[in-house]
Amino acid sequence: MSRSRFAVLALTFAVAGCASTQKKTIKDPEKDPQNQYEKAVISVRYGLEDEALKYLNLALSLDPAHAPSLLLLGNVQYRKGNYGEAAAAFEKYLALRPNDAEAHVNLGLTYEKLGMAEKTEAEYVTALGLDGNPTAAFGLAKLSYEQNKLEPALEYIRKAIEKNAKSAAYYNLQGVILNQMHRYADALPSFQTALLLAPDDAYVSINLGIAFINNKEPAKARELFEKLLPKVQDEELKTKINEYLKFIKDNS
Repeated sequence: MSRSRFAVLALTFAVAGCASTQKKTIKDPEKDPQNQYEKAVISVRYGLEDEALKYLNLALSLDPAHAPSLLLLGNVQYRKGNYGEAAAAFEKYLALRPNDAEAHVNLGLTYEKLGMAEKTEAEYVTALGLDGNPTAAFGLAKLSYEQNKLEPALEYIRKAIEKNAKSAAYYNLQGVILNQMHRYADALPSFQTALLLAPDDAYVSINLGIAFINNKEPAKARELFEKLLPKVQDEELKTKINEYLKFIKDNS
């Protein structure tokens, strides 16, 4: 079987709180970078990203080292698809706050969008070393899998699951890795757990069906695919499921 699709974790847009060092009394609030940052936060909450950028740029013109503004700027630029600008903002933020594991993950995700694999890996490794960050471990597992480094991929995804046992994406990727290693019986529990956590995810169901086929349990695969087929709207996915059903029929 070809490698199965697996989910990729989206960037988390956490809004950093204000550090105590930022709380300086400024008579004119319009010249207070923290005031501009707080207006940007409100703008983001209402989906006004361009408005947020205006306030963030003003905050950083008043204080280029205003860390919360740099972090939020990176998040907003990432959301807008401006990955070069996002990376620059995260880099400046991390120069000020190098021990922020989540920011290293965000920069890694941004480098991934820019096709910078080595820099992506470096940021994930840093984040993992700082606090065992599960998103970083997942990212490293995905990178290792894509490079066909299956043993390291399995080690990383297990670290991710140790930190967060409620992620369907993590269990799904673990199943994909085990399936690729031809450990079909071991892959089944991973996909089954992923399906319990995300019962409406058609791709997890398909991955479980593939694992049943590979584990010489075609009847279970057929039952699963037949139940799934009426629920799927995507025509390409329907075609793929029908191909698996035909494969089962032809090989029964």
